[in-house]
Amino acid sequence: MMSAKDQASHTTLKFRQPGQGGPDQLTKDDLRGKLEVEERKHSNSKNEGFTEALSKDMELLESGKQEGKILVPKAIDADDEDNPGPTDDESDDDDEDEEAELLAELERIKKEREEAAAKRAAEEASAEASRMQTELIRGNPLIVGKFDKSADFQVRKRWDDDVVFRNQERGEVKAQKRYINDTIRNDFHRRFLNRYIK
Repeated sequence: MMSAKDQASHTTLKFRQPGQGGPDQLTKDDLRGKLEVEERKHSNSKNEGFTEALSKDMELLESGKQEGKILVPKAIDADDEDNPGPTDDESDDDDEDEEAELLAELERIKKEREEAAAKRAAEEASAEASRMQTELIRGNPLIVGKFDKSADFQVRKRWDDDVVFRNQERGEVKAQKRYINDTIRNDFHRRFLNRYIK
């Protein structure tokens, strides 16, 4: 005879059936493509107008980059027709000069910021060092007496000195503890008798 708990159980393995996401199916599926399609659907349903305007703007910017022009919004002015702009050669030279000036200005600003940051870091380090020095000196009462004659070594006031319920037993007279090596005459036995026998 054999117990039911001793008998063999789960003697066969379960395998994935077709359509349950087996390894052969995963290799066939284009998971990234499906994910991108789902994300596009979601973003389009969320903000349709915004994405359309954004896609038009991106197409316009990409077409401007391909032609080699920089797209800059231009203010409409009535005098533009009368005064033609500079020729292509002059505008290219002006653009290069302006770009060089802007790059030089950018480098100067970066240097100033780096110098200011280095100066600030040095000041903070010196302030921290001086603070640590004074803290170390004040922490040792033997050294404080040499440098600071007005230093007092009294115990500082505790944070809970002015609490309402502190030191309530100040007015009460404490009974002085004494040791008597007699079990009948000692203080514990007398308190016990006063409490429970009287």
